[in-house]
Amino acid sequence: MRQTIVLSANASPQRGGQGLNLYHMVNGLRGCFDVVLFCRDAFPAVKTQIVPPSILSSWIGKVPVVRRHRDLQNRWSDVHFDEYVARRLPPAKLFQGVGGQCYHSLERAKTLGCRTVVDSITTHIDDFFDHQKRECAKFNVRPAIGDRMRDRTRKEYSRADLIRVLSEHARRTFLERGFQNVIVVRPRLDVSEFPEAKFQEGKFRVSFVGLLEPWKGFHYLADAFNALDLPNAELVFWGAPGTRSVSHYLQDLMRRNPNIHVRPVEVRTCYGEVYAKSSVLVHPSLSEGFGYVVAEAMASGIPVIVTRNAGAADLVEDGKNGYVVPAGDPESIRDRLAHLAAHPELLEKMGRAARQTMLERHDDEWRKYADALEQLIA
Repeated sequence: MRQTIVLSANASPQRGGQGLNLYHMVNGLRGCFDVVLFCRDAFPAVKTQIVPPSILSSWIGKVPVVRRHRDLQNRWSDVHFDEYVARRLPPAKLFQGVGGQCYHSLERAKTLGCRTVVDSITTHIDDFFDHQKRECAKFNVRPAIGDRMRDRTRKEYSRADLIRVLSEHARRTFLERGFQNVIVVRPRLDVSEFPEAKFQEGKFRVSFVGLLEPWKGFHYLADAFNALDLPNAELVFWGAPGTRSVSHYLQDLMRRNPNIHVRPVEVRTCYGEVYAKSSVLVHPSLSEGFGYVVAEAMASGIPVIVTRNAGAADLVEDGKNGYVVPAGDPESIRDRLAHLAAHPELLEKMGRAARQTMLERHDDEWRKYADALEQLIA
């Protein structure tokens, strides 16, 4: 007899990194469990309860004077979501919530006799918080997560029977803090969704894809590209700035260097334009649980440059399908870009190896994860 698992995530399936994680989680587990889902939008394949948005959080986002307090906006949104789920949690054998969004629902699940899992889409909250706070200070912006959410998330870790992370790097940040009940389950990716790069654009295009937030390290990439001073090269930031300070920084960057562009597009509607027409993707994150864009770029057949602090570095064989560099080190990024630009034949060679890496990922992590959950409730 199939057991019931309740999944909750303050996200819409397939929208943003958290929504992609939710989408993969549901599809990875619904073959083994009866899934009940709490989220922001319908998922037709399983029984879904749509959680309405927080009125207070929505109000903050619309008022210019207070919307810069995004840590409060995020906290109230996640707390509202958590309390809504806790009040409506049905009987089940397992409950799994996303870190920072399940403090009350974990407690309620325990009272119902559920075994519990925290799905951590970042590194350990202390690791993520420290990097975020330091980099945001450079732009004089408030971090997206404040002290109270940090404390809530720590308590969630302590309450959980199991913690799921997306990479070995993320797992290490938990092990370093004394947690042993941590399992790595990486995201799935359908390589057929991604058109393969042909390297026929005539330009050396360096791409960054994702949120233009300080902890993503985009400013280190900008420094590296400016130091290159390459003819017939461009840097494209595929994303939108999250704060006015970052927006001003990018505008000044583009004024000083006309080969730098910002294109705020929905990447998942135009993979062929974003990845297949790029020469290399650089993911300079200071703290990242995984980094879907790295896997997407590799599936598109372009080499990648990632930091050691990005979980998707698990996929990279340094010098074969991309490069792994220290976090916060623009000189290392510059050196790798200069090498690729000077040896264009490497782009295609390393790009083929990157795509092959994604094609050969026949891992059975989701089956192992389902087995681990079944053992949890045995």
